[in-house]
Amino acid sequence: MRIDDSSIRVNRHTCIACGICVDRCIMDNLRLSVAPCRQVCPVGMNCQGYIRLIAMDKEVQALDQLLSFGPFLGVIAATCNAPCENVCVRKKRDGAVHIFELERYMAKKYSDKLNTVEIPQVLSGKSVVIVGTGISGLACGFRAIQSGHSVTLYSRSFDENEKTDVIKDIITALENAGAAFLKHTDLKDDLADLKKYDAVILSQLKDKLLIASDYFEITSDTEIDSPSHLLRDNIFCSDTGSSKKGSVYEIAESFETIESVNRFFNNEPFDWGRGFYTQDGAVKAYKTDPRVGSEEQRIAIEDLPDGFDKETAKKQASRCFGCGRAFEKNQTCWYCLPCELECPQGALDVAIPYLVK
Repeated sequence: MRIDDSSIRVNRHTCIACGICVDRCIMDNLRLSVAPCRQVCPVGMNCQGYIRLIAMDKEVQALDQLLSFGPFLGVIAATCNAPCENVCVRKKRDGAVHIFELERYMAKKYSDKLNTVEIPQVLSGKSVVIVGTGISGLACGFRAIQSGHSVTLYSRSFDENEKTDVIKDIITALENAGAAFLKHTDLKDDLADLKKYDAVILSQLKDKLLIASDYFEITSDTEIDSPSHLLRDNIFCSDTGSSKKGSVYEIAESFETIESVNRFFNNEPFDWGRGFYTQDGAVKAYKTDPRVGSEEQRIAIEDLPDGFDKETAKKQASRCFGCGRAFEKNQTCWYCLPCELECPQGALDVAIPYLVK
């Protein structure tokens, strides 16, 4: 007979699968079961997290879960084809939770609070230059600022009249966060400026010919390493040719690019924790790319209709099963308690027989 002496209890109704307890477990005893919706999200959004908080009438805390996407949440909500709903466990019973509509609801209701960029208190001291100010270049700039880097964006053509209101808001948010925009520049004349940066990011693969020189050693034959977005040396490209332009997947690739840049700065392997593996000295990706299904945009970027009101959103969010949660790996713990004490939702209870709490 197996005796289950597990001493940690997780409240499914309040756990938002944020993973804080797993990070804080000094005994490496906790694991996180990631909900299917989060697994397939192109940008890795913790869908269950903000949805469960909406259901608990905690929209302010739900917003905290989304602030890391800032002004891009509206673009993501407008262009995603909602693969999360295809894998929602609730779909097997009475239809998937309307995750897409809940995301749009939050993006519209809190657009003013989302039009900011969170800047870390400790900066990296690294400088990043980004060639291109389309959605991909702006997404790279956004994530780079969040990572604490100094950001400069080059643009060969920049017409304010051609920018949508959403894009203008993103540009304003980046400028307010300290990003420098060098508009109407001829990159071939500005190569000397590009050389002073710690990392160079191309938002389009075709732009590699603009910076071909002995210094960068980029030629027309230079190929991008798709998993890491690395072209050569300290030069990266967010465009691997696999994403539809203007979609959430283009944003996802930009976020991945900055992750690679951060690993490059920290001298970390590009394949760590990103679904990659090494074979014969080459880094390859597992065939688990979540970017499947229709590439059609659900609605236009500038078209966010009213959709859900607060009560409808809360009712819909309450349908979430809360698939993801923390769990105990070893069926017992050493009772150090940081997991319970630091859980933002009070979802964990460590049952210590001799301790009066």
